[in-house]
Amino acid sequence: MSPDVPPPCAEPLPDPDHQWQHRVLLGVDHPQNRQLLSAFLSRFYSLQEVPATALRWGQAYDLCIFDSAFLGRYGEHIAQQREEASPVFLPFLLLLKRQHLPLMTPSQRQQVDDVITMPVDQTELLLRVESLLRARQQALKLSTLLTQERLLEQQLAADNQILQQLAVQDSLTGIPNRRAFDDKLAYEWKLGRREQTPLAVVLCDVDYFKPYNDTYGHISGDQCLRAIAAVLDTVIRRPADLAARYGGEEFALILPKTDLEGAQHLLSRLRSTLRARAIAHPKSPVGPYVSLSFGVAATVPDQQWQPEDVLRAADAALYQAKAEGRDRIVVAATPTATSPLRPT
Repeated sequence: MSPDVPPPCAEPLPDPDHQWQHRVLLGVDHPQNRQLLSAFLSRFYSLQEVPATALRWGQAYDLCIFDSAFLGRYGEHIAQQREEASPVFLPFLLLLKRQHLPLMTPSQRQQVDDVITMPVDQTELLLRVESLLRARQQALKLSTLLTQERLLEQQLAADNQILQQLAVQDSLTGIPNRRAFDDKLAYEWKLGRREQTPLAVVLCDVDYFKPYNDTYGHISGDQCLRAIAAVLDTVIRRPADLAARYGGEEFALILPKTDLEGAQHLLSRLRSTLRARAIAHPKSPVGPYVSLSFGVAATVPDQQWQPEDVLRAADAALYQAKAEGRDRIVVAATPTATSPLRPT
């Protein structure tokens, strides 16, 4: 049944002008009974007659009316139709001779929702039919509400996932942001301490970025940062590695299970890739293209050190790289709790 079918009329009997609004399957084996019921019910409902010898379910129905012969012959198939309609209520009404009513088994009673005895009183039949159709309509409305609620929950979950992603993503470059970097560093530090594997941290800064902005403008400056982020994202290949925008024109890398030698090898490849991009920077004293200065520190995490220690060491190495002329890699000494912070 389509969700836009109007609800049953409030009057005890259906209005003939509103026929076709409900679809009724009439499965009656006795020809005369089928003819009489069809002539009467078709005045109010969209009716399909199906003798027990020619059962077919060609469309969705709102109500199924059977006699005992039909139910006895196709009981299992009828139960299957009910199961397929679940969880939406599909009512079944059984026509039964009065003397056969006490003979119904519990299994037969479970297969139907209501029983009306023959000979059938027309008013009683319509009242029973309308009652079952109202129950069907309420079930459909409830199903629609539940479906809408599930869709809303799915949309909320998707929105929350997007918000969570945005919370750890740099809006300018699209790579992880400082928050994501801090969370990742804390996680990899604990993992490295448990597994006793090295962890390398790299801080890098765009050389002479202020003159670049002054020359080309902030829009071009943003494009430059995006291009650098794309290079970092290209070179960082392992799933556990992380490249993040650390702030302003500064970027940071986390390289789990990587010692100083491995980190230096990766940074050499990164410098070559950036150089190949040939982002023009005529105001740079170190060359015609945009370049980066790197400070790298690596250690095997243990109880003596904290993530801040290796970060301070990488920061001090970056400051040294800039002090020595930029566009270079400087390796930090073993991080200690007293490693100096970069002077402001």
